[in-house]
Amino acid sequence: MIIGSSLKGTSIPKSYIFTLDKIIHIVEYFILGVLLYFSMVCITKYSIILSLILGIFYSFIDELYQSTVFSRDASGFDVIADIIGLILSAFFVKLYFNSIENDKEN
Repeated sequence: MIIGSSLKGTSIPKSYIFTLDKIIHIVEYFILGVLLYFSMVCITKYSIILSLILGIFYSFIDELYQSTVFSRDASGFDVIADIIGLILSAFFVKLYFNSIENDKEN
């Protein structure tokens, strides 16, 4: 993600909310959320909440960093897309473990 944040910006129109750029943000942060969760699942029972908090913090730091890179700018819509990806990852993890628990009961 840091490498992607450092690359020169593109000429994607700013007027669209769900552009390819936003979909990429959602997918990246979905993956980050799942990885954060699995890195903490054995450490704390609050791993879903902690992964969301760390992911959101990283999203803000990433946008702050992008604002310092020449030809890049920070975007609140990017942060929103990042948070959507993190929330989707939390739902995915919850559904995944609920299905495993249901399989064990049957």
